[in-house]
Amino acid sequence: MQNLILLMSLSVAAPTPTSTAKELTLVIFIDALRADALGAYGYGRPTSPNLDTLAKQGTLFTRAYANAPWTRPSTTCLLTGLNASRHRTETETSLLPADVTTLAERVKAAGWYTAGFTANGNGGSLAGLQRGFDLFEDPTRTYTKDKRGKTYNGLPTGEFIVARVLDFLAKSPHDRQFLFLFLVDPHDPYQAPPELEAIFLGDFKGKIRRHARWEYDNDYPADERFSMRAVYDAGVRYADQAVGQLVTGLDKLGLREHTNLIITADHGEAFGEHGFYLHAHQFWEEVVHVPLIAVGPRFKPGVDSRLTQTIDISATVAALAGAKQDGLLGRSLLDAPATSPVVISEYNEFGIHRQMAFDGRTKVIWQRPADEAWYLRTAKKKEFFPSVSFDRETVHAFDLSVDPQEKTRQEPPLEPAADALLTQLRTFVGQASASGR
Repeated sequence: MQNLILLMSLSVAAPTPTSTAKELTLVIFIDALRADALGAYGYGRPTSPNLDTLAKQGTLFTRAYANAPWTRPSTTCLLTGLNASRHRTETETSLLPADVTTLAERVKAAGWYTAGFTANGNGGSLAGLQRGFDLFEDPTRTYTKDKRGKTYNGLPTGEFIVARVLDFLAKSPHDRQFLFLFLVDPHDPYQAPPELEAIFLGDFKGKIRRHARWEYDNDYPADERFSMRAVYDAGVRYADQAVGQLVTGLDKLGLREHTNLIITADHGEAFGEHGFYLHAHQFWEEVVHVPLIAVGPRFKPGVDSRLTQTIDISATVAALAGAKQDGLLGRSLLDAPATSPVVISEYNEFGIHRQMAFDGRTKVIWQRPADEAWYLRTAKKKEFFPSVSFDRETVHAFDLSVDPQEKTRQEPPLEPAADALLTQLRTFVGQASASGR
C-alpha cells in the first residue's frame, strides 16, 4: 500500500511551476530502441505517435549510430564523449576510470546544475557514471525494488522516471540545467501494459515469447517471432507514452520553450534478421542504427542525413552549455555538416574482441581471435556463440548503398574502400592498445 501511495504521488499532474529555469538541456536514452521501430523512420505500426510529432517539430537525424552495441559502454560513450576503448568501461564489472572527465563534470564546471534519472544500473552507478551529477537516481542507489511501483521488465518504467523528473523540475530553482534520462521500457523480457500489447498482438492466441537467445538454438516458429516483435513494439509504445507525458509536463511547467531535447538509444535490438536476437556482440544495422531526434530553440525542423554517432551528442551538449570540448571525439550537431566521419563501434567483453567501422557506405566488422579462457569463464560453452572464432580473425564487409539489409558479404580480397576502412580500424584499435587504453 505504501508503494502504491508513493507511485500515485509521483504520477499526478505536474504542480504549478516554481522553477525559473531559462535553459534546459535534456537527453533521453531509450534502451534497445532500433531506429526502424519508429514511424518517423518508416515503421508502419503505431509505436511512436509522440516521438513522430517531436521528429516533425525538430531535426530528425536519419543516420545515427551507437558507438557500442550494449548499454554500459554505450552510455559511457555518451556521458564521456569518448569511444569505448578510450573510456575503458567495456565489461560488466568495469567502472569508469578516475582519469576520464565526464560530460556532467564539463557542464557543471560551466555553471549548470546536473541531474540524472536512469532506470538501468548499467547506465548509472554500476559503472560509476554518476560522477559529475549534482543529483543522480538509479535502481542501485535510489529506485530499490520496494520503491519502483509497478514494473513490466523488472526495472522502473518510463512513466515512473518521468514523474520523478517532473517533480524535480517543478521544485528546482536552477536557471541552467542538464538532465539525463534513461528509459528501459522496450528492453527484454518484452512486456508492457496489457492495453498496449493488445494493439500489436491483435487476436493472437498462441504462445507469447518475451525473451530470446542470442545465437544458439533460436530457430523460433513464426508465431513466436511475431509475438516477440509485437510485445517489443508495445514496449516502444510505452516508452513513447512516457516521452509524451514528459513533454506535456514541460509545457505545464512553462519550460518547453527553454528546452533543447535530444532523444536517442544506447543500441537497437535484433529479431532474427541475421540469425541473431537481442543485442550485445553484433554490429548488424538492427543493433547499431539508432534513432536521433533533437527538438528545441537550437534545432531547426527538418531531416539531416549526415552520418552521426553517440559521441556527437556529447559534443552537442557541451556546446549548448558553453562547456569545454577539448578531448571530446565527436562533433557538435549544432555545427554545419562537415566531411563525413567514420563511425567506430566496439565490443570487448566475454573474451570477444569485435569492432565495426562505417563511413556511411561501406561497413567493416573485424573480429580478432577470442580469448578462450575468458570466454569460457562467462559463456561456458563455445557452441552458444557460433559467430565467435578462437583461432583466426574474421572480417565481414558490406556496401550498404546497394545492400542495406547486409545480405551479401564481400569475400576476400576486399574491395579498396573496405580494405582502407579495415586498415583504419586496425590503426584505431592498435592506438588504444599501445596507450594502455
